[in-house]
Amino acid sequence: MRTATKKPAVTPRRRNLLAAAALCVFTLAAYSNSFSTGFVLDNKALLLDDQRIRAASADNVALILQHTYWWPYGESALYRPVTTLSYLFNYSVLGNGEHPEGYHWINLLLHLGNVLLVFALARRLLGREFWPPVFVAALWAVHPVLTESVTNMIGRADLLVAMAILSGLLFYLKSTEASGRERWMWFAGLMAVTFAGVFSKESAVVILGVIVLYELVWWKERRNIRGLLFGCVAIVPPLAVLWFGRSAVRAGTDLLSSPFVDNPLVAADFWTARLTALKILAKYLGLLVWPAQLSADYSYSQIPLARGSAGDWFAWLVLAGVIAAVTVLRRNRAIVFLAGFAALAILPTSNLLFPIGAMMAERFLYLPAIAGAACIVLAFYSLSFLPPKVAPAVLCGIAVLFAIRTWVRNSDWQDDLSLARATVQAAPGSYKAHALLATALYDSHANLDSVLAELEKSLALLDPLPDLKNSATPYQQTGLYYLEKGDALLTRDADGRMVTPQEARMAYERARQVLERSDSIVQAYNRIENEMARARGGPPIKPLRYADMYRLLSEAELRLGDASRALEHANHAIELSPFSAVMYLQLADIFVHSGRTEDGAVALMAGEIVTNDPGLKDHLVQLYRGGMDTQGCAAVEKNGQWMLNPSCEVVHRHLCEGSAAVEQVYTHMGRMDLAANTKDLGQKLGCGP
Repeated sequence: MRTATKKPAVTPRRRNLLAAAALCVFTLAAYSNSFSTGFVLDNKALLLDDQRIRAASADNVALILQHTYWWPYGESALYRPVTTLSYLFNYSVLGNGEHPEGYHWINLLLHLGNVLLVFALARRLLGREFWPPVFVAALWAVHPVLTESVTNMIGRADLLVAMAILSGLLFYLKSTEASGRERWMWFAGLMAVTFAGVFSKESAVVILGVIVLYELVWWKERRNIRGLLFGCVAIVPPLAVLWFGRSAVRAGTDLLSSPFVDNPLVAADFWTARLTALKILAKYLGLLVWPAQLSADYSYSQIPLARGSAGDWFAWLVLAGVIAAVTVLRRNRAIVFLAGFAALAILPTSNLLFPIGAMMAERFLYLPAIAGAACIVLAFYSLSFLPPKVAPAVLCGIAVLFAIRTWVRNSDWQDDLSLARATVQAAPGSYKAHALLATALYDSHANLDSVLAELEKSLALLDPLPDLKNSATPYQQTGLYYLEKGDALLTRDADGRMVTPQEARMAYERARQVLERSDSIVQAYNRIENEMARARGGPPIKPLRYADMYRLLSEAELRLGDASRALEHANHAIELSPFSAVMYLQLADIFVHSGRTEDGAVALMAGEIVTNDPGLKDHLVQLYRGGMDTQGCAAVEKNGQWMLNPSCEVVHRHLCEGSAAVEQVYTHMGRMDLAANTKDLGQKLGCGP
């Protein structure tokens, strides 16, 4: 007779390893469709357009260390060299370049590392029970609000800072339990991850508060003042280096300010801003519990400022209820710590201390969502009247639902069009959401009327704002598309002459209207900039980045028959952007349409001298061959290409007049070196003194 053999019990270590493996598989399944999502929104600027990450060289590393996060678009308050170096690792070292899969894999690996850290932390906080920590890590791993940090490639800063804070806390706790050399090794690890964290994202500074919070919550049991002091000593050097590095990089630079339309709290009074920020915290709580509607943008005017409405009071009462619940449950140290942990994690981006670049963003919930997941788990396990298997079953169901919602949300990040459509649906009050959808529709070759319809929705939200709170860019974009619409409606009569139908003229008039509003906004901001420049003794500031807006305004005026105003705006555009060929082409177009063909040729010649653009030369050849060259010597065909003949009298005259015009442009710019070179060129051409 055979005796039954008893199966060996699963050891705690083996069980934890199996749980960790299961968490990784579960997370991978939820994000399995994220690897094909593309470079949407700011991913283009930070990953595809940043020349610093194109090659793994000492010069590029130096540029990353010497400039802020958004350079070369401008110096901002964000200094994140470790994050940018990780982009360089993807782009150049791994060779991912413009292929998104590699960036997604790094993001997912970082997220999986954080999932395991959350599992380890939950095991420490929630006692000896096995399943509650597993469910905390599982719910957090696939929570839909995390997609903006995981699926969104440039959400990597959130992944890195979370890894630094979570591992730093665990390293600190290990250091308090060790002795001798091992203890100093844990302190060294704490210092290292703090260095990495604070140079990945500024909010890593809260690691100090998290460690202090832990000791305060468990003060009666631990009373570990010595370990706390050593932990603070390990953290202070990275914080000091961060302060010194940020100060050195930002010294003497004009930092990009946060526009009102991105975060209206920048212009709100103190109490309105704080009360609105508290209302937003309640919205975050809602997303943690019910993440059905997710948005990549919450710009003006999706979230109204707090004015004491019923919705405001409901949000404040919800937040007060949560605080009261934590107070009532203060005997549960884990809940108190998790609530404090979430508060510390959200504090730097909450707009409570100071206004930041965004009013609200789901990526800010990456770390606070840990507390949300833990509260859900603890709530179900605390219901003693339920049968023992009900809580695990319900939590499994919630985890699956979260994973499905995450999987669906990943598809929104597929491209600009899918993300913009999802954003408009979730945040219809955001002006930027409609502008993003308009751009995405245009890029996908959608009907121009549908593009303009979205832009009109965007402008309808912005129109009531005063110029100094508004944004010129959406108006410029709308003007561009109305000009295109008008051009598409032009027809020709029986003699081949261009005819402007009434519908086309209406499009041009709307283009001029919105471009004039754009001009008004630009001038309002420029006046303020120049007042500040004069106050500090600096030179006048010109709105250089809006040169193309003035070119478009010139086009609108020309199409409506106002050549004088068109000429005024075209000259201003050249003043702002003298090295752009299209500006000279616009100026020449005005002259030609006004019957001043000679002046048009001079404008093209001046542009060709400055930019050496072959397109300007081609237009000159067309002018000469169209009847201006009465001698027939201006353009000579050579090897299948038309070349200008400087020895021809008309070309020589235009060269001389063009070089004189260029000399004036350079002089006006203050580039006396270029003006002198141009004068020398004129003398070599025999243009006289």
